[in-house]
Amino acid sequence: MTDNHIHIGQFEDIYYDGLEVVETVMSCGMDGLAFSSTTSCVDDVRYLDVEREIQNFLKQARYDSEIVRPFFWYIPDYIDQGINIQSAFNAVPYKGIKIHPYINHWDFEEKRHMEILHNLFDYAARNSLPVLIHTGHSGIDSADRFERFFKEYKKVQCILAHCRPLDITVKMLKEYNNIFCDTAFVSKEDILHIINSGYREKIIFGTDFPITHYFKTKYPREGENSAITLIEQYKEDIFVFDEILEQGLKNYEI
Repeated sequence: MTDNHIHIGQFEDIYYDGLEVVETVMSCGMDGLAFSSTTSCVDDVRYLDVEREIQNFLKQARYDSEIVRPFFWYIPDYIDQGINIQSAFNAVPYKGIKIHPYINHWDFEEKRHMEILHNLFDYAARNSLPVLIHTGHSGIDSADRFERFFKEYKKVQCILAHCRPLDITVKMLKEYNNIFCDTAFVSKEDILHIINSGYREKIIFGTDFPITHYFKTKYPREGENSAITLIEQYKEDIFVFDEILEQGLKNYEI
């Protein structure tokens, strides 16, 4: 089983060390993972700092980049930093691209934003790379926000992280062969709805760990253990899906 939605790096006031995160995931029976660095969300972050973070982590990790697969999280600020897509991929063995329209404020009315988005999707198409897109309920991160790119770049396999809103996610799964979704922060009921809608083959397993740990420790619900360890949290994350996996959800990896 591969967890296709993992993070390392700075998230709010906690730094999640990559080696600790990976060892936690692998010790729980995973065969591999795909990750991006939440350090990309730090105010005024410089891409080269994120690049060094990932490079140093990969040098120390016990696994190669085919097992522990980094994703290139591109943010609009990198336009002014002059970050070249090809140079970034030359420096780090990225296996995919990540886009977060809510946190990173992608503006479809901004010419430079649109140019770089087309460059990213074009690069993904030419190199058979997946694009992981955060989805939510705000409107600016709805599952159909990037529909124009789904239509134009039909060779690019896009993963709708979090399946939000659910009805629009199902609509995108129905209309486009290149659209998939993941299980990160998705309820069992919603995943079963997608399965029962006929799209079992388009579900990618992912947890969003250790962001799950952050919210459990910082904003625990009544009765939850706010002192939970990383490994306890990850075991809890994957246990949620045991019932679904038993019903036939396979290990789909892009």
